[in-house]
Amino acid sequence: MIDCALVYPTPSLDSPAKGPALSIFYPGVVLEKSGFEVEYSDERFDNRQHTEKLIKNSLVIGVSSMTGFQLGEAQRILKTAKEINPNIITLLGGVHPSMLPDQCIRESFIDVVCVGEGERTLLEFMKCIKKKKSLKNVKGILWKNNGNIIKNEKRELVDINKIPWPVTKKNRHYFKIAADASQIRLLSSRGCPHKCRFCYNQIFNRSTWRPMNIKKLENELDAYISEFKIKKIILGDDNIGPVKERIKKICGLMEERGITWHTGIRCEYITDEIAQTLDKSGCSSLFFGVESGSNRILNEIIGKGYPGGVENIKNCARIMSKTNITGMYSFMCGLPTETIKELIMSMELADWIKETDKNARISFYVYAPYPGTSLYKEAIEQGFQEPCTIDEWTRITLSSERNPKMENLYYISGLNFRKDKTGQNFPGLKRFSIKPFELSASLRWKTRITGFYWEKRIIKYLLAKASKGD
Repeated sequence: MIDCALVYPTPSLDSPAKGPALSIFYPGVVLEKSGFEVEYSDERFDNRQHTEKLIKNSLVIGVSSMTGFQLGEAQRILKTAKEINPNIITLLGGVHPSMLPDQCIRESFIDVVCVGEGERTLLEFMKCIKKKKSLKNVKGILWKNNGNIIKNEKRELVDINKIPWPVTKKNRHYFKIAADASQIRLLSSRGCPHKCRFCYNQIFNRSTWRPMNIKKLENELDAYISEFKIKKIILGDDNIGPVKERIKKICGLMEERGITWHTGIRCEYITDEIAQTLDKSGCSSLFFGVESGSNRILNEIIGKGYPGGVENIKNCARIMSKTNITGMYSFMCGLPTETIKELIMSMELADWIKETDKNARISFYVYAPYPGTSLYKEAIEQGFQEPCTIDEWTRITLSSERNPKMENLYYISGLNFRKDKTGQNFPGLKRFSIKPFELSASLRWKTRITGFYWEKRIIKYLLAKASKGD
């Protein structure tokens, strides 16, 4: 009998990402080291039959999910679990249920909701389940008792320096897939000290930044190199952090080992000294949350906290242009109160960045309102219709159909600026099928004609086919 099956649903239709599903592997390794029988299913690589086989033989099934497409897959898995094995205990964790626990627990196919980080919560929960003890003292969960919903005390944030390296014999093959695709991910920190009004970190990480100590980071990095012979790694931090000396130490670790690496960092952290240190260390790309070309949006609406506003972004691009690092500049569109003029300001800033930093990669995503964030109320006041069920939330994505004009910009900017991802989705001769739409996207971007995007339906069809390997 399996004590706990941990499942990672497919996150999107068109993502080529093969990085390890750390949201199930971190809690999973804690359970394994405590003697629990744990099995995994990552539905990017495992078929549904594998998940269903685990369901038939498991006491508990835990599913991790973000908002959007992945949430729909999580819903399917949990409903299937109740159909196949009515006695199974179903648990939903991850970012979405952490933002909306009260709504999620009302779903008939969910028995337990895990709020926030799952390592300690899932361990205490499983101990109670195995010993048939009450769940009343397990912090960080909502659960049902004879039809009544009970909300337990909030869980403290975990000490990430006490979490084991997530690779085990049972999940090693997933990390091997990631290593072969040069997509091994390591979290050198969790959270972010800033208070962007749209960000899940306000709730999930309580606007705190918790760095892993350098010695543990070094040990985990060496373990990946020894086990998988990696030459590239992704530090999947939301923000590598504001401590300049720590960034330099990380750069030293990477340079000593000849590792190529990627991470995320804020624009105002970039100085000539830091950029050159990152470049010398083998850093190949950096993610920047630019968000907007409007100072009003940056300062008054989303609270980005750039001291110099747009000028911080431009200064970052100028410095990055002197390096070999690919800057990945991410914008949001469809923000509350954003005007057409401000949207064009963002497009103009994107052009300026690309002209200044030739290695730049630009993305435009549709603003997704997250409940619990300070911007959510304003989104509702601006006409956002609050979803009432998990099924309704499945349609809230970063390329969201609920805002067709902004969704157009997502695809147009993607085909115009992110040709590396297009190449991953359409390798070799398959690239010819998407090439005409890359050309039309380029024309639409230059002319700012984003309406009546009839090509979008065909592009979605091609992406869906590509995701299935057709």
